[in-house]
Amino acid sequence: MVKEGPDSAAAIARLEARVATLERALEDRSRLMRQVTRVVCEEDLMNLSRLADGQPPVPRAGFGLRGWRESTSPTMGDVDKTMEELWRCAAPPVLD
Repeated sequence: MVKEGPDSAAAIARLEARVATLERALEDRSRLMRQVTRVVCEEDLMNLSRLADGQPPVPRAGFGLRGWRESTSPTMGDVDKTMEELWRCAAPPVLD
């Protein structure tokens, strides 16, 4: 049970101010996300969403279905580049 008095009124005022601050922060973040969705490509937007959720980014187009070129004769440069990208995608993201 909450007792009426100066302490409870101050607590309510503090919580209302905190809620107002959080609502402003959410509005700002929503505005920023709407702006970002207008200027980044679909793949970057998906990777940003995955990173925000704590998941690693998806491999670049060369390693997904889009942009995949089949070959039975890879060159040494293809192998090195492919291994480099696979290791990059397997590493957990570094968040600052």
